[in-house]
Amino acid sequence: MFAYLGCVLVSKLADGNEHPDFRYVPFVVVCFVLPFWYVSGRARGPWLRWPWLLLLAQCAVTYLGFAVFQDRWVGGVSGLLGGLVLLVVRSPWSWWLFGLLAGAEISVWLVVGLPYQPPVNAAYWVLNVFGNVSVGLFGLTRLASLVERLESTQDVLAGAAVMAQRLATANDVRTTIMRRLEQLGEHVRNALTHGPVAELTELRLAGEAARAAAASARHIVTEMPAPPELGSTDGIERVTPALVRRIVAAVVVLYGVQYLLNLTAPSAGGTTASVATTAPAVLVAVTMILLQLRHARFRPGGELPPGWPWTLGAQAVLSFVAYPVFGVASTGFLAFLGGSILLLIERPLRWVLFGAVLASLPMLTLLNPADLAGLPFRFQLQWSVYAASTLGGAGLLVYGLSRFNRTAGELDIARRQLALVAVTSERLRIAQDAHDTLGLGLSTIALKSDLARTLLERGDPRAHREMVHMLHLARTVASDAESIVQSAPALDLDAEIATARDVLTTAGVTTTITRTDIPLDATTESELAAVLREAITNILRHSAARECRIELVRGDSQVSLVIDNDGAPSGRGAARGHGLANIAARAARMGGSMSTEADGNRFILATYVPAEPGATT
Repeated sequence: MFAYLGCVLVSKLADGNEHPDFRYVPFVVVCFVLPFWYVSGRARGPWLRWPWLLLLAQCAVTYLGFAVFQDRWVGGVSGLLGGLVLLVVRSPWSWWLFGLLAGAEISVWLVVGLPYQPPVNAAYWVLNVFGNVSVGLFGLTRLASLVERLESTQDVLAGAAVMAQRLATANDVRTTIMRRLEQLGEHVRNALTHGPVAELTELRLAGEAARAAAASARHIVTEMPAPPELGSTDGIERVTPALVRRIVAAVVVLYGVQYLLNLTAPSAGGTTASVATTAPAVLVAVTMILLQLRHARFRPGGELPPGWPWTLGAQAVLSFVAYPVFGVASTGFLAFLGGSILLLIERPLRWVLFGAVLASLPMLTLLNPADLAGLPFRFQLQWSVYAASTLGGAGLLVYGLSRFNRTAGELDIARRQLALVAVTSERLRIAQDAHDTLGLGLSTIALKSDLARTLLERGDPRAHREMVHMLHLARTVASDAESIVQSAPALDLDAEIATARDVLTTAGVTTTITRTDIPLDATTESELAAVLREAITNILRHSAARECRIELVRGDSQVSLVIDNDGAPSGRGAARGHGLANIAARAARMGGSMSTEADGNRFILATYVPAEPGATT
């Protein structure tokens, strides 16, 4: 941005129109103070508090130049005011004001006198440079801000994607697990209110519903809905490329029309075009515009347009093709050539070639072309500096806009990749929590349904208590299911230890629990509780244990949770299934580890985590 404004400043200080002296220079410099301040991004407070006052100050210094120097004022300086209006004033009012300023620009020039002849060329030129400076200042500054916002909102997009995944999964959970839990609760309530025969049937159906829900929880990772399409969170990724395309197209077309006017209605002293030369000039202009738009187009992955060496070479040839007839007035497309070189050539060679393109103008001026013939050498040199800096600024503008477009596209791709990573992580978390958290509760309900049926068949009054407990567990599991799809559920270790004792006892497993009083942070406690829940689920599902030992102790630097049972299936050894993989992942998240040991029918699962909360990861 500063390089572009610097080129514009140099071009206005040199100016392409004759001046009797350099008294206009300090006036030009003053006009650049506020724009440089704004684009620096520093101390923006006054711009927020007194935007209209600062715009009026810019307006005053701009039109003071017209009042003092009349037709010898510097064309295009007013564009700084137009750019600031587009940046500071809210849309759509900014564009209405910009249109009024454009009308004021041509009106003031017509009053004080156009800077050169013929009028049609001069009138278009003053509007062209006004528009180019305005659009350049606005476009580069605005796009820089949008790219910053695009980068800063990547977490917003990831969060939105995760939330969408949660909503999609919540619907799936509600239609599978939650529906079966409702059926389960209905069967248990029927068992509590109907006769003995109905009780046995309803308890059997409740057990089937619990086992079906447990199967759904275990397979939720494969049944989970696909990640939703990532849409726009704030429209930035749509606004940025569209804004770039409009600005680049406007700049390219404005230069193309100026090129045609320089050839068909040249300034005094220039060579007038004929019908035979106008048609090729139009063809050259259209071709250059199309080539430049092709070079400036964003392609994912930094891919360059196919055949770009040939199209860049064609641009170089077309930039000079009219020079033998029309002189330096025909070299306006060097701005496109410079911009394309910066876009397509690797650095540092790009800057060498860009400098060579700009240096070609002073070299051509030394050849004393027809449109500068008879003018003093000082003015020819001044014109060369003006032309080189103008084309340099235009080249940097085209390059900067295209780079912003590419950067915005690359950032958008990166944001979406990060969002997909976040969604994948969330899918794994949901699947893991569903497997660990819901599995034990549903398996416990199924076991209690079997126990309640057995007690009913014996006429044991404890059957009623087990059915009530089943209802309580169903409500707990439903609450856990809701919390899983909202966020990671926070589990209470004491409650899980009590539940483990209860469910193992219900299953006929003699349970011994050893626990020391260990202060744990909430995250570690919840993760260890989930580890315990998963371990107990594995015992109930995969073993024929009659005894189980649970031990939670603290060593010098770590806390260990050991679950030891005597029901390991023969021939399986310490093979890891989904449950053990989940436990290992949880231990790793806490900066710890997991180990397993199989000895005959005994299976020992040990999880170790850092003792200090600050040591967790």
